[in-house]
Amino acid sequence: MSVRPLYISPVGRGGVDFGIQNIARAARLAGLRPELLRLPEIYNFLPHLIPRAMPDGWWRGFDIVQGRSRVAFSFKATGLPVVTTVHHLTTDPDLQPYSSFAQRLFYRLVESRYDGLSVAYADAVVCVSRFTQRQVEQTYGRADSTLIFDGIDTDVFVPTPGLARRDDGLPPSDGRIRLLFVGNRTRRKGFELLPRIMDLLPADYVLYYTGGFQGRETAPPHPRMVPIGSPDRAGLVAAYQSSDILLFPSRLEGFGIAPAEALACGRPVVTTNISALPEVVDDGDNGFLVARDDVPGYAERVRALGEDAALRRRFGEHGREKVVKSFGYDQLGNGFRALYERLLGR
Repeated sequence: MSVRPLYISPVGRGGVDFGIQNIARAARLAGLRPELLRLPEIYNFLPHLIPRAMPDGWWRGFDIVQGRSRVAFSFKATGLPVVTTVHHLTTDPDLQPYSSFAQRLFYRLVESRYDGLSVAYADAVVCVSRFTQRQVEQTYGRADSTLIFDGIDTDVFVPTPGLARRDDGLPPSDGRIRLLFVGNRTRRKGFELLPRIMDLLPADYVLYYTGGFQGRETAPPHPRMVPIGSPDRAGLVAAYQSSDILLFPSRLEGFGIAPAEALACGRPVVTTNISALPEVVDDGDNGFLVARDDVPGYAERVRALGEDAALRRRFGEHGREKVVKSFGYDQLGNGFRALYERLLGR
């Protein structure tokens, strides 16, 4: 009988939330029988209350229980093997300058403790990148983590025929070159750099950006920046396919789901040479890596791609091939299946 994992995930507002959904889909395709249980967002902050919120025997009938490192420690009392996924650690010193005082306080006093407990208690720790693996070993001393990259559904995130740009997935504009930013409007994502980058680009470049999965909508910070709200998965695919380049000046990523999705859609990426992003984007092959906070550098690389359609096409073809080979659902689902079978002695 196939393994039956239970994934427990409080609702989130970013890439981690999409990551657990990808795991559940990939596990099902790998022949497992997963169930994803979504909980109210508050349990991201009070995970020790999760067992009290569940009915008696809520874990019965499952073989494995799994959750992100912020919550997984609270599953230990089930007696089932516990798997935790580490996406990135907020204790990273590189993150501190881009966090508010309240965030730093929460990270230091609360989240680092949750992460540490989960990493210590879990029967298996899964990291989504080599960068995150190094962080887990350096911060918590656990050297036996398993590397399973975040997965992209390459049957959904697909290029258009001939990599042609579709015109119906973004609001109309007069822009000759369409840039896209996908992510929350946070300093960690480098959102406040976008207007400065746009100031250095030609007047016929337009930047579309997701309205963010956190916080309220605000007016566009630049006349050539156009918000597109918070699209669902189909809308996100259409946005990638209707753009020319993903501009992603993030300062820290545990993996980089948006760049991987863009590459899967055959769109080149301009991003930062930091954390896990070089594991996703190959500089000079499917995108460009720029030094963190180098506004002229981002603009220069965007313009190099914007003015060279053949280069965009070559990068797009390479990116699609890489994501299918390295970050598809096959590696994600089969990676977890092998891990579960090892834990269960099957």
